[in-house]
Amino acid sequence: LVNSFLSCIIATTLMASDAVSEIQSWNANLSSSDKNAKYCKMQSSEFVFYRGTNHLYWQDFANDSRLSTFGNSHTKTWLQGDLHAYNFGAFDNDDKTIVYGLNDFDETIIADYQYDVWRMAISIVLIMRENNKNGVVSLSTSEQKDVIDEFSETYLDAMRDYRGNSDEVSQIFTKHNTYGRLDNFLDDVESNNSRLEMLDDWSKLVNNRRQFNLDSEDLQSVSSSTKSALSVGLANYGSTLSGGLNYESHYFEIKDVAKRLNAGTGSLGTQRYYILIESETTSNSDDRILDIKLQGKPTPYYYISDTLGFANDAERHAIGYKALSNNTDDHLGWLTFDNKNYSVRERSPFKKSFKTDVELSSETRFVKLAQQWGNILASSHARADKDYNSSYVADSLDKEIDNKTDGKHSAFRALVRDIAFSYANQVESDYQSFKDEVNPSCL
Repeated sequence: LVNSFLSCIIATTLMASDAVSEIQSWNANLSSSDKNAKYCKMQSSEFVFYRGTNHLYWQDFANDSRLSTFGNSHTKTWLQGDLHAYNFGAFDNDDKTIVYGLNDFDETIIADYQYDVWRMAISIVLIMRENNKNGVVSLSTSEQKDVIDEFSETYLDAMRDYRGNSDEVSQIFTKHNTYGRLDNFLDDVESNNSRLEMLDDWSKLVNNRRQFNLDSEDLQSVSSSTKSALSVGLANYGSTLSGGLNYESHYFEIKDVAKRLNAGTGSLGTQRYYILIESETTSNSDDRILDIKLQGKPTPYYYISDTLGFANDAERHAIGYKALSNNTDDHLGWLTFDNKNYSVRERSPFKKSFKTDVELSSETRFVKLAQQWGNILASSHARADKDYNSSYVADSLDKEIDNKTDGKHSAFRALVRDIAFSYANQVESDYQSFKDEVNPSCL
């Protein structure tokens, strides 16, 4: 028994050490300043560490044998690909409705639905433990398991309800059909935010013309050659628009360009720009900000095979975005700049995250939000199957999942629960090793 115990300690230590090596290798191409900033963020908590290490998740779960229990070749759909609680959020859709849903599609791919389910469940466990540690709530292990069960059960129930109809295609989540704290959150977002407020946060008026406020630590000036090259790229981006917006030169007139800094956790250091455009009128109050972000090979495809061909990864991003969302941003498209491919989307004036470290102060609040996370994820996955485009996904995901799990919901919940808690333990171990072995210079 002693030898067995020592062997477990040695194995865990080696795994943790390997994780640190993988993190350093993955981030080797970042500049020293970006790497330091990213590592400082990752040191703040186990959950933020998890957000910054999607590559570890995919390395550990790619082609996991347990996928076959409730999945097969017919249970693939478009995935978010880096799912955690803060890749859900509030924003306005192209119908000008404030909604809550998936809001980051850099890593979107087609693969088995369980990758998203498992990764989200792990993130919920990490948040519950973090809130326990910080005194926000006091949840027993049994209560935490109940929360995870509510997430996975609601996911399955939604899939069953979507079978045989196309309700998921039009399903959105607003202040009118959400509950718990989420409806209040969405009402606050709508009441307390506006386009003008966002513009004033990021820009200022100079000689009665709006330009970016470079006093912000999150923006940096760009050279005239960069502005010129992005202008050429933006003109060509018009051919990638596929929503309800046509490219018109007066609408997309560039008023200013700035480099976006300090954004994200896992993607921190990725080349990103903001472009301020004129929009509908010459008024300074209705300008729009386009978010221009470099898109490369998504993390999952370093660990599982990519069988689909896209013109580039910015196109992949746009297609996955449209598949998983409803009333998608009309500005969604892509452009080529400096021989690299960048996604283009509008920065929503109503972009906000639900603060889990403040709002989730009881088991009831966790349960209600977990239910809605499960419902929203199922709705996105179901609409992204053949309902979106059968040339990418040929099957009805809701039907296939219901077939695989009918009469087996308890076993499905148990599998998700086991993965969520056991891997949360692994994340905590990797996080501690990261803190012990990596020493960034943090303020």
